[in-house]
Amino acid sequence: MNSLIGNKLPDITMIQMSAENGPTPTSIANICENKKVIIFGVPGAFLPVCSKDHLPGYIDNYETIKAKNIDEIICFATNDIFTINAWEEMTGGSNKILFLSDGKAEFAKAIGTDYPDTFGTSIKTQRCSMIVDQGIITHFFLEEDASQAHISGAENIIKVLDS
Repeated sequence: MNSLIGNKLPDITMIQMSAENGPTPTSIANICENKKVIIFGVPGAFLPVCSKDHLPGYIDNYETIKAKNIDEIICFATNDIFTINAWEEMTGGSNKILFLSDGKAEFAKAIGTDYPDTFGTSIKTQRCSMIVDQGIITHFFLEEDASQAHISGAENIIKVLDS
């Protein structure tokens, strides 16, 4: 995965929920263009570690992260946009985190984090995070243990931004 560092962010279309237009295709590369962003991936909306640790860390540290010249914090999962939107509303992440659906796991495949879920019914993404500056991946973190959100979590990102 360290082979991603220094590379351009893959130009993959993901789905964003728009209040005006509903599900809207959007290019992750366009969102990140001319910005410094944090992107983190979770195996699934509503999963225990995702809902109790990974996402809340970014919500709780939103102001701290933004104060470190980060323009946007993006969360993606391979769930459909309606599930992700319900999760966004339930967690209070609206207006802080940009939630995107990678429903066909195209982004996960492009960054090499895709894997079949334990039930064999869908493709998920491994828990990960990255810092993207002007469309270039400058840092990439992948959790070895899916039950943890330490390496890819907000606290580690803050440490890296401080260094």
